[in-house]
Amino acid sequence: MFDKDDRRPLTAEDGFAAVGQIVCDGSSRRPIGTLIQHPRLPENRDYDLVVTVAHAFRGRHNSMEARCAFLPGGLDSEARDVVHIALGTLEPGKAWHHDWAVAAIAGTPSTEFGALPLRTLTPQDLAPVTRAGGRYVLIGKNGERPRMMISERCGPVPKRHWHHGYFSPGEFNHDCDMIPGWSGGPLVLLLGGERHIVALNTTELNGIVHKVGDPWHPRMFPNTAIRFDGAFRDAVARLATGSWQQREDDAPANRITPASADGLAFSVIPESCPDESGADALAVLSAEITLVPAAQARAIC
Repeated sequence: MFDKDDRRPLTAEDGFAAVGQIVCDGSSRRPIGTLIQHPRLPENRDYDLVVTVAHAFRGRHNSMEARCAFLPGGLDSEARDVVHIALGTLEPGKAWHHDWAVAAIAGTPSTEFGALPLRTLTPQDLAPVTRAGGRYVLIGKNGERPRMMISERCGPVPKRHWHHGYFSPGEFNHDCDMIPGWSGGPLVLLLGGERHIVALNTTELNGIVHKVGDPWHPRMFPNTAIRFDGAFRDAVARLATGSWQQREDDAPANRITPASADGLAFSVIPESCPDESGADALAVLSAEITLVPAAQARAIC
């Protein structure tokens, strides 16, 4: 938190039922995920897409979470199995600026809970958007408590040369109030009667601040959010088409339903691991994971 706490409980009137939580077997964590819209999503599909952080699916020491589900609106009764995931990194602790994930889930809860569109907002766009009347909210929750929260009167803060992360344009620094538990929360732009996810909340630079409410500081105490751009944007477009369902060598991953997913576990798809030659060492950590028989699962590229 920074100075005055601007968080409050999320209500139905806020209209963010598309935001939910991700739960995994054997883990008490409940990071945030959001149902999304995309023009490449087929109308007759049997899956939806959720955006969140990579560390939602990586446990202690970067172990793979065995099985996960998405809870639309944070409702346990509406759980939908996660069946395929594109990860920005397999090591989010090291490559936190690649800490994004796109997950395909069984079924189409978006027909009931809605879905949010995404928008690429660059650092250069911040000032013009503010002048046009844009404002921002962040959706999340406190720790592992299930109640959803919203943080208002906040947003991305333009970086200057002495600010944290100045030379890393892939993420925003923001001043939205949060504590651990808000990972994956959507940073939403409200402008002209429309709502767009522009980034995903990932880290707090100094966790002590979230307990004492010190003033926001762009170098010492910013929160960070991964922008919807680059490889993240490409992964959303790729998974939206449903091409991941057509993999001939992974029959168990084809059209997985909650009823047929027993005995399966997440595994890295080897051919999704980037070629290391000439590549950014951190970017090489990206991969896709899918459900396979548990005995065949592998955790690294």
